[in-house]
Formats: sequence, structure tokens, C-alpha cells
Amino acid sequence: MARSGTDPGKGSAAPAGSRRSARRRPIGLAALRGCEAAARHLSFTLAADEQHLTQSAISRQVAALESDVGHRLFVRKTRALALTPAGDRLLRSVRQALSGVDRAVDEIRGQTSAPRVTLTTYPSFASLWLVPRLAAFQREHPGIEIRIDTDGRRVDLESEGVDIALRRCPPRDAPAHAFPLLDEDATPAMSAELLNRFGGRLQSPAHLARLPLIEVEDDLPGDTLGSWWRWFEYAGIELDSEANAPVMVVTYIDQSMQAAIRGQGVVLAYRPYREDTVASGQLLMPFPEIRLPTGYSMYLIVNQVSRGRKAVIELRDWLLREFARMPAPLT
Repeated sequence: MARSGTDPGKGSAAPAGSRRSARRRPIGLAALRGCEAAARHLSFTLAADEQHLTQSAISRQVAALESDVGHRLFVRKTRALALTPAGDRLLRSVRQALSGVDRAVDEIRGQTSAPRVTLTTYPSFASLWLVPRLAAFQREHPGIEIRIDTDGRRVDLESEGVDIALRRCPPRDAPAHAFPLLDEDATPAMSAELLNRFGGRLQSPAHLARLPLIEVEDDLPGDTLGSWWRWFEYAGIELDSEANAPVMVVTYIDQSMQAAIRGQGVVLAYRPYREDTVASGQLLMPFPEIRLPTGYSMYLIVNQVSRGRKAVIELRDWLLREFARMPAPLT
């Protein structure tokens, strides 16, 4: 028997607003991936290339997502794209969610395939220092797959599913859990062939101003990078009006090092980028005692979510050992 004042048929009915909320169309995963890629690149074209779609398909995905969310996510300008506050908020949530999905899939796949460790760093550091050494790690750990991201941008390791970062920054800006690797400095380096062309010996650091100089304009943050004038000032040398301007300006550190190896000029070589070329005799340091501190240090940063994975621990410990093997700077 029904209780007094209660209609069994009507008592369980939900308000109309609740019915509408329950029937909201779910957001499609493809649209979220397209939007995340567009937000990360700030380009529909680059997002389309990454997702193997057409630019118009990405544009339609973003438009559909904006319709579902009820807010504009991007400000479309001539040859430019920017996130709105709503877009920035959604991007942060989507990145974290997609990263969690991708990690779960990787872990499931890892039951039958090689574990993968993703590492992010700078392009020149990867080519000059990291990649030449990775062969040794792969011989020791043939079952671990390494993915190297050299985008150069600073990434959120946890939200983007990146396991390890090798980054440079002023010590005050380093995360509390970062492993310090080295303090940067810069000193001139040149080929023996170039030195021989100019008499085989430099009497003083001031004589470098008479040689062709290579400048980097630059793929790393920091206002001391590539600055010959700062180095001369640090060395106590006042340049006169006849001092050479750099005869070659390149974008990347590895380009500057290759140009110096070919005898095209003297490069302001940074630690750790110069280590292998000097050890092999490809470059020599005419004044190794004059090393300009950049104010930056290099750090190893580990994703706090994936730090317990065995493959991540193996690569982290190997990298720390490799840095510890590097020669200490002169004091």
C-alpha cells in the first residue's frame, strides 16, 4: 500500500533540468586530441600534421568542441592562434587526462612489449652529448625503448607523460626534487688547423679578436649565450674599434661547434657541449683557465608520477653516472 501523500509513479520522476543534464552529449576523444594538439602548437596546420588529418578536419573538431563547451577556446588571428582563458583551462585538464590514458595504455602494452622512457631536452644537447652516449645505455639495457623529445619547450612532465627532463636554469629556479648535474661556463674553442693558419700560437686572449668569431643566436634561454663581448669583458680585455665582429651567426649550438671543427672560426664553447670535441682533439681550448660563468646550471628532473618505474630509474641512474664521469672544471 502506498504511503500517505506519496504517488509511487510521480515520486521518482527527476526534474526536467536533471533530465537535460543527464542527456548531455559526451565529448568525443578525437575532438579533445585535436584541440590539445592545436593548443600545444598554436597552429591548426601543425596539429593536422601530427594527427594525420587535414587542417579543415582539425578546425571542425575545434568548432564542434567549442559548441559543446559553450565557449570559444581559441582566438583566431591572421596567421596566428591564441588560447582564450576557457581554452587554457580546458587544455590543462585535457593534457592531464590524455596523459593518464596514454600512460595506462603504455603500461598495458608494456606487459608484452618493451618499456618506454620519454626524455625531453634541447636539440643541441641531444645531438652533441646525449645521443652519442645512448648506445652504451642500450647495450646495458636492450629491453628499454628511449624516446627523445627535442622540441626545446618547457613541458609539464606529469600532465604530458614525459618521464625525464634535462634542463638548464638559474639555480634559484630549479625544482626542489631536481638533481643538479653541472654549472655552466663558456670558453673559446677552435680547431688546430685554424690556429696554425694564424701562426700556431696566441700570445694573449686579446688576439682572439683578430680571428673569425662564431656567434650563436640561440636555441637556449639565457642572455649570456653566444656573447663574445661578455667573455672579453670577463677576461679583462677592452676591445678597440678594429676588433672583428662575428663573421658567422648560427641558430644552434651544434651548428657553431661543427663550424669551429671545420676551421671556420672560434666558437664560445659551453660546458657540457664542448666535452667530446675537446677530448677527441677536434677542438682545442687556447685559454682553458678563462671560463665565463653563465649563471645557469643543468638539472635532471624526474616525473613524480612515473619515478618509481624500473625503466625510468635505470635511465635516471645511468644519466647521473655519465655526468659524474665528466671532468671537473678548472678552479
